Amino acid sequence: MMTSISFLQLLDALPGRPVRELLADTFRDESERDYQRVRRALEQPDGDVSLSDSQRGRNYDLNRYSDMLPFNHNRVRLEGKHDYINASHIVLPEQISSNRYIATQGPLPHSVADFWRMVWEQRVPAIVMLARTHEAGRRKCEAYWPVAVGTELVAGDTTVVLCSERPLDDHPEVIVRRLELRHGAHSGPARTVTQLHFIGWPDERVPESPLPVLRLIRELRETVAPAADTPVIVHCSAGVGRTGTFIVIDAALDYFARSPDYPGDLVADTFRSLRSQRTTMVQTLIQYMLCYQTIAFMLNDKK
Repeated sequence: MMTSISFLQLLDALPGRPVRELLADTFRDESERDYQRVRRALEQPDGDVSLSDSQRGRNYDLNRYSDMLPFNHNRVRLEGKHDYINASHIVLPEQISSNRYIATQGPLPHSVADFWRMVWEQRVPAIVMLARTHEAGRRKCEAYWPVAVGTELVAGDTTVVLCSERPLDDHPEVIVRRLELRHGAHSGPARTVTQLHFIGWPDERVPESPLPVLRLIRELRETVAPAADTPVIVHCSAGVGRTGTFIVIDAALDYFARSPDYPGDLVADTFRSLRSQRTTMVQTLIQYMLCYQTIAFMLNDKK
């Protein structure tokens, strides 16, 4: 069914129970394939798809969760001897989007310096944060930025200054922070990085409305406007559920800014690509369905 209709036709049929059940089947089938892929990667560390780098020596303690790990082939490699960080380069199929991403976990207390090394070395212009530092009484992410405007945080060789902080107009659950970075003996001008922090997205669940997500994406793509050759960092706590969901939606909006329709299922194709690049991306069925619902909302709003 999915290959015989266009994506817009699929969205029109979305309220129907048979279509929703078919989408749920797709999610479950891909999740089973992902589970088997991860199992093989752990059992065969020398195979074509491997997670072995995440298990070596000190690297193991740099993972927030023991089952949310980057594949060897596309993990971000830091410069120098200790090159491991739990982060993955994400490149989508060319026909879907040319946006570049780094999907990563929320930094741990002992990996904040590595996080800022990655930001500096990858020349990242923007960070999308989709988690609170604490949720349901548990620490989900270290506060890796200065706490007050005008103050600085020193993380390894990187000095981070918080230049400004403001809620996004009409959406106070999105906080925009402008940060300046200096690194080591670098004598050039400080680099500016924008952090877009969405605090209204519960873990393993979905926001109450798609509007803040869409407004955050507009701020990212129109105001920050990262260059095509620079990746945007996206993270939540594990860097898979909310992170993957955001990337699907952002990439779809990029696609529909250039094209009127898509042959087949755009969400499913993007989802499969993400799962092949980082484990458990788009973690729950409700997050998977949010992708369709948010894209449908956006497209209907443009009519």
